[in-house]
Amino acid sequence: MKTISSNTIKKSVESTFNRSIDIKTRKRDVIYMRCIYYKLCRDLTYESLESIGKQVNKDHATVLHGLKTFDNIINEFWEKEYFLVYTNLKTRLQNRIKSNKKYQEPEGFYKDRYRIKLLQNKELYRFTNTILNKLGSMGHKFEKRLRDQLKTIVDDKNKKYDDKQNNNKN
Repeated sequence: MKTISSNTIKKSVESTFNRSIDIKTRKRDVIYMRCIYYKLCRDLTYESLESIGKQVNKDHATVLHGLKTFDNIINEFWEKEYFLVYTNLKTRLQNRIKSNKKYQEPEGFYKDRYRIKLLQNKELYRFTNTILNKLGSMGHKFEKRLRDQLKTIVDDKNKKYDDKQNNNKN
């Protein structure tokens, strides 16, 4: 699910705190902002520590130390306000990633989203066919009629799907 850049995360963190995180200072609030940035980059990107650090003019060792600082200090027990900001930012960025996926890969997005429904429909279709086969083996008088209705339903859905695909191509 990681499809966002560290630059985008940096801008989000800076806009949340209304302060630049790439300034050279040791003030606690700026350090904690950088730690949040490092953690978000680690969670939401595949970028290396070095490339994460380049965005804020730091090296990989500083990023690693910032991640340790985040894990040890910025949590729900010590720095609750910063942890709350981190969770809100992470949620917002994850929603942004999902919406980007929706527009970049709509087929994959909807396929993932409705995969369960598709599987349920397949199971329901198999179950219905099994029941119809049992009715046929017992010589039930409505088996043929029910099978025709099922075939009509499936054919109508396939026709609508095919028409929609043809309209999208044109």
